[in-house]
Amino acid sequence: MKLINKYKAYVFLLLIFGSIILAENQIEGRWHLVGYEENIMYEFQNNLRYSIYSIDGVFGDIDEAGATPSPYYILDDIITIDLHFGNIVNYQMFFHCNNNIVDFIDIDSNILHSTMFKEDFNYNNNDCYDNNENCYDLSNIDFGLCDMFLGVGWNGSECENFSGCGWVVEDIDYSDLFFESMDECQANCNLLNCEDGFIEINGLCFSEIDISIIQKMIDNSYESEIDLDCNGSPYCGSPNPYFDSEEFWGYLMYDDSTYQFWGNDNGIVEPLELGIQKWENGRLTDLDCGAYIYCQLSGPIPFEINYLTELKRFRVEGNYFDGYVPYTICDLEINYNDYIDFDLSYNRLCTPFPSCIDIDNDFWGQFDEECSDIGDINNDYFINILDIITLITYILENNNLDYQLLVVSDLNSDSILNILDIVLLTNMILGIN
Repeated sequence: MKLINKYKAYVFLLLIFGSIILAENQIEGRWHLVGYEENIMYEFQNNLRYSIYSIDGVFGDIDEAGATPSPYYILDDIITIDLHFGNIVNYQMFFHCNNNIVDFIDIDSNILHSTMFKEDFNYNNNDCYDNNENCYDLSNIDFGLCDMFLGVGWNGSECENFSGCGWVVEDIDYSDLFFESMDECQANCNLLNCEDGFIEINGLCFSEIDISIIQKMIDNSYESEIDLDCNGSPYCGSPNPYFDSEEFWGYLMYDDSTYQFWGNDNGIVEPLELGIQKWENGRLTDLDCGAYIYCQLSGPIPFEINYLTELKRFRVEGNYFDGYVPYTICDLEINYNDYIDFDLSYNRLCTPFPSCIDIDNDFWGQFDEECSDIGDINNDYFINILDIITLITYILENNNLDYQLLVVSDLNSDSILNILDIVLLTNMILGIN
């Protein structure tokens, strides 16, 4: 009898250990995050989750991963991820399509948190999974005339509350096809067919371009590796990790409706979590990341900011943006002289500012101690023969300079580097006006 019990215990432990190993093997690899396929990739490797970012869908390896990798461990189908600073999350994993798709279900709320698919898997065009396989059309099932609440179900076009006499009809148990809440049903079933150039995120359509520009602000902040002297504060960093917290007090407005469900505690700040935003018809119209919101953005302002063609309000005062303000910012339809709508003050931005910005206004103060003077092309805080050599190299090699370098090298501001800039730089060194 003791031998049988030992055998049973051995089999039980083997099954548990086997399930853990199976789940770990299933999750290992590189995964795209649905809704952010072009921007975020997670790589699970040796009990560490790496976050890799992109603005064009091209992802590097883990050597290019942003932030510190998050440790994780798995018990059965439950994954526990340490997001650092005391933030630990638990998700139940459901794998589909030969383990090419995984749903993460929040343990506490029992609501779908996110979906990922493996690198090189065609998520949108496959025969095994249609994004809403659990959304069975229950509208033609006769559950009886009783008033007992059965749950929230899918009626073929939207989620609704179903009542009846029971979940079993003609010996078929439909109980697994119901959701516990309207939010859970809508998160799983209300999939939109967004127009070209728009992506569906949490049941809404957003401009891919607008999302990518916000993502670039976030990427530039992570890549700057700026030291904010946080002294151990969990909500100090660039960008501010507080925006990823479910405790964040901010909101997003979409077509006059307010949403406050973007913070997901996944360890990274995502585009729709940044600051306070307003969207109309899927386009970004307002981005408030000013001093009182503490976005703590850093690095350069994206040169492509002019692609935010519907932007009417851009408040980023009191951040850590550095370098030069791209001239493309003047393509926006913003009142540049009204600090309620437009404010870049108290960053680390360098002059000269683009022509649309009136530097005589009181609110353009900058912490510009690290700015290079025009002509200091090699950024050594001296204007001398070395800068001429560097300029000649740029001209001969026909380098496509980024905006930051072009500003300090293009002495006559004609957007072309040529002999005229060399002459002006030489005169500057010799003290000739």
